[in-house]
Amino acid sequence: MTSKTDSTFSKKEIILMVSLAIVAMIVTTIAVIPNLRTSVKDLFSPESRVVIAKVSGSLTPQGPKVTVLKIQSKSFLELEVYNLEAADGMTLMAKLPLAESRDGYFSLKGNSTNLALTDVDGDGTSEIVAPTFDDQMVPRLNIFKYNSTTHGFDKVSSPEESVTK
Repeated sequence: MTSKTDSTFSKKEIILMVSLAIVAMIVTTIAVIPNLRTSVKDLFSPESRVVIAKVSGSLTPQGPKVTVLKIQSKSFLELEVYNLEAADGMTLMAKLPLAESRDGYFSLKGNSTNLALTDVDGDGTSEIVAPTFDDQMVPRLNIFKYNSTTHGFDKVSSPEESVTK
């Protein structure tokens, strides 16, 4: 008569150990590879919009008064401009997408900021200034000028961009 010893594993126990080993290898692979880790994280995290900066002021001496929000989403940055003088309350004037996906800071009058409403060119009209970084960490200074004729915003190019075009 043959009897099993206590040191042998049953088929179910072996299958369970192999399954746990496979799960451990998958989890380790996900943890070690950054792109895979980010993909899995994005899969389980909900779409989120985070307001990372807010500035309010008047675009021209005659108005309109606006609030500008810098919004960070999973894969992009954008500016939302709200008119505070609208008859039906605060209304969205424009959504201004930023080409880069990383937020940046710059120095304005001795203070570090990531969003400003200031008169850059001295013409009496305030421009929206929003710094960003591209994927290679090259800084960009995005400047949007209010166009009172169209009630929209035009992207202003820097002097270096105008010369190269």
